[in-house]
Amino acid sequence: MAAKKYNIHDLQSLRQQWQEIPIEAIPEKNRSLYQKRKEAVDMYIDGYGLLDIERITGISQKHISTFIKKCLITSQNEMYGYQALIPNVKLGKSHSVGRFLQLLEQYPSLSEFITGNYFGNKKYTLEKNMNLTTLHEKFLSECLRLGIQQHEYPFNTANRGYVSLCKYVRKIAFGDINKQAVRESENNRQKLRSTGIGKRYTTNTFFPFDVVQIDGHVLDLIYNIKIMNSDNTIHKTTATRAWLIAVIDVATRCILGYSVSQEFTYNQYDVMEAIKHAIEPHEKINLTIKNLKYPPNGGYYSIAYPELQYVLFNTIMLDNAKSHLSEHTVNKIVNELKSTISFGSVATPETRGIIERFFGSLETRGFHKLPSTTGSNTNDLKRKNPEFASIKYDITYDEITELLELLIAEYNNTPHRGIDNLTPLECMRKKIFEVGMIPTLADEKMLSTIKKLNFRTDTRKVCGKTKNGKRAYINFMGTEYRSNKLALTGNYIGQTVTIMYNPKDISTIDVYTSDGLFIDTLIARGEFGTKSHSIKTRKNANRFAREQGWRQHDYNTPIAAYEEHLNDKGKRSRRAATQADIIRREQGKPTYSELYSMQAKTTTQNLDTTETDGNKFAYEDIKDLTPYELYDLMFGNNRNKRRGD
Repeated sequence: MAAKKYNIHDLQSLRQQWQEIPIEAIPEKNRSLYQKRKEAVDMYIDGYGLLDIERITGISQKHISTFIKKCLITSQNEMYGYQALIPNVKLGKSHSVGRFLQLLEQYPSLSEFITGNYFGNKKYTLEKNMNLTTLHEKFLSECLRLGIQQHEYPFNTANRGYVSLCKYVRKIAFGDINKQAVRESENNRQKLRSTGIGKRYTTNTFFPFDVVQIDGHVLDLIYNIKIMNSDNTIHKTTATRAWLIAVIDVATRCILGYSVSQEFTYNQYDVMEAIKHAIEPHEKINLTIKNLKYPPNGGYYSIAYPELQYVLFNTIMLDNAKSHLSEHTVNKIVNELKSTISFGSVATPETRGIIERFFGSLETRGFHKLPSTTGSNTNDLKRKNPEFASIKYDITYDEITELLELLIAEYNNTPHRGIDNLTPLECMRKKIFEVGMIPTLADEKMLSTIKKLNFRTDTRKVCGKTKNGKRAYINFMGTEYRSNKLALTGNYIGQTVTIMYNPKDISTIDVYTSDGLFIDTLIARGEFGTKSHSIKTRKNANRFAREQGWRQHDYNTPIAAYEEHLNDKGKRSRRAATQADIIRREQGKPTYSELYSMQAKTTTQNLDTTETDGNKFAYEDIKDLTPYELYDLMFGNNRNKRRGD
């Protein structure tokens, strides 16, 4: 055996660290040559003579040592090993930056200078995300400071080392993705920190209703709102974008329920409303858009499978949104629904990727196809003046909710790759009725809890003085609440009682003794007791009254005044117009869209006689009516039916 250039025992030890490369991973045209090279290197390390290696493999003796040398080259503390034997693969230093790397070897501080400036090290610069042109200028200045002459590299080249600098920066950027993340957007940094590394400790459940995910998503669509002018004409303006809060079952990808909010941002009550709708039997809405209809199975699990009404969840996954972290939300889910809560990491939507995927599908298959879509971002080509389109095509909030209802029903009947190309409803049927994964159904006690899931409780002290004739009342949200039953006795004055109220309508509250006995339903004083309104509307109306310097009297009409203020402001403000529309819907009034449609119909009718429900009205009877009064006269009996209330 001929003398060996390398120590055989060292090579045998080093070879154990080399990564085996599957022959299928190498291009077919290079496989034969790679196998010969690998066989030659292995024979050399196993102690075969050079003549024997050349005779068996056909590899020349003078090339064998070269291949061994390539295998021993290291990059980032790892040897190339067998990778160096793949034909046409360049390893090691690039000739295009050879002189540049020599410069860095001669001046080691240059390497730190480039890295520090590019990654924003405060020792070298305060500029964020320095571009390559600026970095090149600073690089040349640093070269001059180090004493490099004008006739030396990099000054003696046409681009003064710019191309080599760019290649070097690209290399260090790929070499340290953690530092590169500093230059990226917050979204990219978050993803890099939270995904792709470490061990995964969570697994997707197989059981329906075991784990559900809840999140909110602002719809990529703009709609319009109609505002009444002082002369009873209609003014159209765009509204703020609506929010969808959805509940999705992880095991089946089925949307169990949802809620929609017109508010600028959704709140804790919208979250609880979505959970409540996901548990209660789904009710179809009255569709007014032509050609829209529900799929044969209804599109929702409680309609397709009536046996699954009032199903409870084991675990609810939420993010760290403020509306999700509220004490009320947590208490309702944990103490009343008896479910556990899984909060994801801050700013980590990947932990709720299933519902995020649904939101993406909803937009691309639905709202992105409409003319008033905002697209997925401001640079989306689908975004073409959505404000103008929403008014031109008269896209309303009611139409959005109808379309959303049908898009979700269609989603529940669309095959999904994540569940073996079954539809979510098919997957639910197979797992529950064929495999026997039966979920937990609510008992009689839980049913009463579900019906008042969105209600809140608090304690108040009963006020009043029997000596001066001040009958008993309760003060809540800046307003007195009374009832005949409470006022007939002074026994409750001074006692602390429990009140229960619906945050969506606080015109009335239910009152209970400290022992849990029901006392009565109390009505708010003045206008607050005659018009349905939410907590937010009460707060805003009271704030507006204080700003105007009004005192609280029985004859004050804060809601009407606030609504009038919003109508006037709404011609210039989207948010004000949207809030005015919300207040009208809370009171059950016809929206101005309905009034607008009604006015359009009346212009084509003979105003001498108007026939409604078999009665005829003379023009003299209706000429002095307001639009609201005329609407109630003509359509009041059927309005609730048309709106699906």
